Amino acid sequence: MGSCATAQKGNRKKAETEFISAFKAYSEGNKPAAMQFIKKALKADITFGNAWSLQAEIAEKSNDTALARTSYEACIKYEPRFQNHYYYYAKYCFRHGQYEKAIDLLAKFNNAPNESGFDPAKDKASATIKTQADKLGESCRLAMEDQQKIEDLEIRNLGPGVNSANYEYWPGMTVDGETLIFTRLVNGQEDFYVSSRLQDSWINARPLPGNINTSNNEGYTSVSADGRYIFFSVCNQDGYGSCDIFYSFLKGNAWSRRMNLGERINSAAWDAQPAISADGKTLIFSSARPGGMGGKDLWISRWKNGSWTIPENPGKTINTADDEEAPYLHYDGKTLYFSSSGHTGYGQHDIFRSQMLGGGEWTNPENMGRGINSDADEAGFYVDFKGERAYIASSREGGFGGLDIYSLKLSKDKKPNPVTYVKGTILDFDTKNEISGRIELINLGNGKSVLSDSSTRFFTTLEPHGMYGLNVYRNGYLFYSANFQPTLSTLDSPFLVTALLKPIKIDQSVVLNNIFFETDKFDLRPESYPELQKLYTLLKNNPDVLVEISGHTDNQGSEAHNTLLSDKRAKSVKEYLVKAGIPANSIKTAGYAALKPIGDNNTAFGRAQNRRIEMKIIGLIKQ
Repeated sequence: MGSCATAQKGNRKKAETEFISAFKAYSEGNKPAAMQFIKKALKADITFGNAWSLQAEIAEKSNDTALARTSYEACIKYEPRFQNHYYYYAKYCFRHGQYEKAIDLLAKFNNAPNESGFDPAKDKASATIKTQADKLGESCRLAMEDQQKIEDLEIRNLGPGVNSANYEYWPGMTVDGETLIFTRLVNGQEDFYVSSRLQDSWINARPLPGNINTSNNEGYTSVSADGRYIFFSVCNQDGYGSCDIFYSFLKGNAWSRRMNLGERINSAAWDAQPAISADGKTLIFSSARPGGMGGKDLWISRWKNGSWTIPENPGKTINTADDEEAPYLHYDGKTLYFSSSGHTGYGQHDIFRSQMLGGGEWTNPENMGRGINSDADEAGFYVDFKGERAYIASSREGGFGGLDIYSLKLSKDKKPNPVTYVKGTILDFDTKNEISGRIELINLGNGKSVLSDSSTRFFTTLEPHGMYGLNVYRNGYLFYSANFQPTLSTLDSPFLVTALLKPIKIDQSVVLNNIFFETDKFDLRPESYPELQKLYTLLKNNPDVLVEISGHTDNQGSEAHNTLLSDKRAKSVKEYLVKAGIPANSIKTAGYAALKPIGDNNTAFGRAQNRRIEMKIIGLIKQ
């Protein structure tokens, strides 16, 4: 509430006495009593601007928009020289979508001190209010240019399975969209809760199992894409500063005790609200540490050589002199959503979107628009892997109480790059027990590594229209080969892999899914070289095995043609291996044409499966 200039009209002394009582009652939360004192103050002096201003504030918080409007208008009518009146009324108009009127009031705000009789000691707005008025003008222009229709967002409350009369916020999910983890505030206690999707609804949330919740507060979750790790904030407890970033991992069906990320990430200042990338190698968080642009800034650290790098500030494109918080890095690894009170928006904290460019620079943040942003509080933002729907916590009207979690549809210009994913487990072919192996996933189009890891399980995202080759290998086993070629139309069908590793012994075989030829030709395409190199390494490390490289075709074309083609393709693979240094007498070749199908030749998919190269162990070479 802003104080109004005082001009001696009516019984101003009595009005001021009643106003002091009104302000005291309002400060104590007794709005009815405050309104009674205001009535007495205005009866004593109807021109008393302070009383009208306080009445407008109370009316707004009581959702009495008509009384709020008439009270703001009375402020301007009775004390037109007082500059702040125009600003407060403009804020009211902005909150209610009256953008043109707000801009008109801001113009009067700028002109008000120039009127005759102006008393700068009483009537002039502070530098802070002037800065806020300029920012409000930018917000009005932003809103007037925003063509986003709120009804197109299809905003939906997640329902009683998730939301309650308490506060629910900071939503996070596993990449499959089946598990929601969020923070719930109950009687001043913050804990993590989890709910599972059941068709189009969510089952009743329960506290996150395990040892992650404590008698103290835990807040803000970032769930790793594979659902195995959670990064979160803990304040005023066992850390390096007022708030620190911790993590917990899933062990069986329960979560481990929290572990501090260490002093390289956490400082003596406020460090909180982490966002982990899909590949687990980039951490973005909010921090009040020195060296930033001012207030709370976003900082970035990367996982290299077994530890987190010293956090770097992405600079003034992202960060402002005010606060940047609540980051979320989409699974595409490029699109960042975050909250800011410094960039032009609709409320105190709005959600913005920026994308990383090729050189590590960021695009200018763009406001996510009305409907997503409002003058209400918003806390947290999550977007699914397809970039179709977002999840947000908001105190907007119509909820169950406090902050609720909502889902909404993203417009095309607000979406990230859509992705799908591959998720796999490594098993021994004979025992079906989990075993660890070396996982390598390569973008065959550009030869770049997408995933390189050693584990029993693996996960990574894939961009549409790429061609990816997967190899999983372990000493004493044949390697596993798979190929993925996602398209926009197949994003709903992620690649779920069970990599069965076959022990090296006679009669075991592997389909080499990443060896390619031009149609009806036997020349090896360059995309084949990464897998051929894996084959070379396997044979080099096992010099006593005798293998057969066999070519296969579908049933299209004559048998004679297919036999010759399949034989020449097998020989092309042998030629590569021999040139690389594998003894020619350890490799036999065969062309089986369409004699050994593994797919249905009546379908395009089945025919593609049948056009293949296989390697089979057929004996041992005596040394």
